[in-house]
Amino acid sequence: MKKQIILFFAVFLSLFSFSYAEISAESNEYLKPYKKHKIVLLSDNDAYIDIYSDRYYSSAHRIEYISPEWNFHGEDNESKASWLGKISVYPKNNVTSYFVNISQEIYTPDDKSENVSSLDHPYAGGLYLSIGVNQRRDTSFERIWLDIGVAGKYSFAENVQNAIHSSVNTAYNSVLPWSNQVGDEFIMNLHYSWTGKLRIVNTNIISAHLLPSAAISLGNASTFLDLNMRLKIGHNLDASFGIPKMNFGQDFNGVISDDFSIYVYGGIGYRFTVRNIYIQGNTWERPFRQDLDPFVNYFEGGLALAYKGFELAYSITYKSKEYFGQPLNHTFGSIMLSFAI
Repeated sequence: MKKQIILFFAVFLSLFSFSYAEISAESNEYLKPYKKHKIVLLSDNDAYIDIYSDRYYSSAHRIEYISPEWNFHGEDNESKASWLGKISVYPKNNVTSYFVNISQEIYTPDDKSENVSSLDHPYAGGLYLSIGVNQRRDTSFERIWLDIGVAGKYSFAENVQNAIHSSVNTAYNSVLPWSNQVGDEFIMNLHYSWTGKLRIVNTNIISAHLLPSAAISLGNASTFLDLNMRLKIGHNLDASFGIPKMNFGQDFNGVISDDFSIYVYGGIGYRFTVRNIYIQGNTWERPFRQDLDPFVNYFEGGLALAYKGFELAYSITYKSKEYFGQPLNHTFGSIMLSFAI
């Protein structure tokens, strides 16, 4: 495992260096801003893989608005919003958009009985508002955002989970034992992610792109460093950098073209975590409910289809155990639907 991590880091750093050299030399003269408003709907659920699975990262939902893009280095340089273009590690050659979204995350143990094992995942939920900016270049993408919200009963995770169970008539009692869920806590998290683009094959019919990504999160809800490598294969890959995702280090702004695009992708990533409120419990709890396994690896894959600003995607994510004593690994599915107007 350690050798795999070292090899992954070495390859990642090589690709990162190469990709950064490309963005330092590129120009945004031909980078056309996408002048449409976007609404993005996201849903994660382990039931999208196995209808009988309902544990750990059980489900999550998001509704998001993404603004049209501006070119503050060209046609939009007189705009009062030009300060948004400077929220970047490298504020050059970029087109800019902002976004606002509301997300809810729901976590449950595998055992739904009153006598749940101390090794099982705690009940937990989070509800938060995110605001941030996207900085797109020809061969890189930055996303910087802030989460503000709550964990605990005011996340309404218990209400949503029980309502879903009641509506689909699952085998579980509709009133689950949430009394011992992670307690109420104000949460605030700052996130930064960067993704590069290396065009391995680029033709009018089929292309292949390699996308190294790095992300960091700091806050009382989650603190981690995440490195990821994705391979995309399909038609018109430049129509988007990637699929918007929740509960992930990397996130994207969806389609940036009305042209038809279809692709499959696969990826591998490693995450180093020092804080996760949904597993460890509240900041003031000592000892924490579970001891984090700081090194987690994950695999992902999916399919995306886009045309005229409409985008539909389905993906699968497999994660290794996130805390010591966790009985099982976990797999969940994601569905994304977005509209541009």
